[in-house]
Amino acid sequence: MHSSWFEYPISRPYPFRWFTPLTIVGGIVLAVVFTLINLGSSGFYLQSEFTPDPNGTISGGKQWFMKPPFSWEHNIEPKCEAKMLSVGDSFFTSALGFQYTVKSLESFNDSDPKSVKTFPTIPYMDNTLEDCYLDRVSLKLTKSDAVGSPTWWISWSSASSVDATAACSVMTQLGRVNVSLALQYTGITDHLYGYILEDNPRTNASIWWGTRLLNAYLAGAWEIMSLTQQVSDEKDDHYWAFGNIPYFRNLSQQDIRSLDFFSSDAWIASSRGRIENTNTKNFTFLTLCLLSLQKVFITPSSYTLWFQ
Repeated sequence: MHSSWFEYPISRPYPFRWFTPLTIVGGIVLAVVFTLINLGSSGFYLQSEFTPDPNGTISGGKQWFMKPPFSWEHNIEPKCEAKMLSVGDSFFTSALGFQYTVKSLESFNDSDPKSVKTFPTIPYMDNTLEDCYLDRVSLKLTKSDAVGSPTWWISWSSASSVDATAACSVMTQLGRVNVSLALQYTGITDHLYGYILEDNPRTNASIWWGTRLLNAYLAGAWEIMSLTQQVSDEKDDHYWAFGNIPYFRNLSQQDIRSLDFFSSDAWIASSRGRIENTNTKNFTFLTLCLLSLQKVFITPSSYTLWFQ
């Protein structure tokens, strides 16, 4: 037979009867499946939102189309940018009380208690402050004028201040971190209780009551200093000029009602350099006031941070 360069195909019906409908149906199903997979992997756009609960947003924000087999992408999972809490930052707690300043950020190794790691900054994800306690309180007395005779109490209130240090721990992405907090109260404010964020006896009863105790104690201390500011040597130019009443937390005493809950070593200096140490252990009202202020100065054991 003659061989040619040209040829033509020969076709015949496919022997399987249901091949055509199955092919059509299968193609439609595959088209739908690949469309859903493509929609889950690229049919979206990212949008930034502010949330008061970043941990809940991360754990509960994953939708069905973000999971296999629809998507193996990790860039569509909800992510929250942590607030960087640095040494020196100031903030309020949700208790709406004092303004706190971060003094230090440290992490301790449970296996080696002497191993301390210090951080300049840590990521904060709205976690609750835990295990908070008042470490020390210091009443710094300063006379604003140079008058030796008894004067009004305002001569002590305008320059005096109260410093306090508290300690808390917070769980972060770096593990548990111990946070040292500082706060200060001065006698000069625009409002009698203007040193707290919200002065409401209905919603913040403990803060409201504690501020009354604090103001009453400080007014009494300033009044006593103004009445007894003359040094008992009958010299008009010899008077008490400044002093300090520190209260240190006694960690061995857990009963807040005990007078040993705080220890103290007060001193006072005169205008001529005379210094006297005073034992404040018997100042019952003074100690009881500080015990009550344990609730005012540092109450964030169930609160979170609010930044300005």
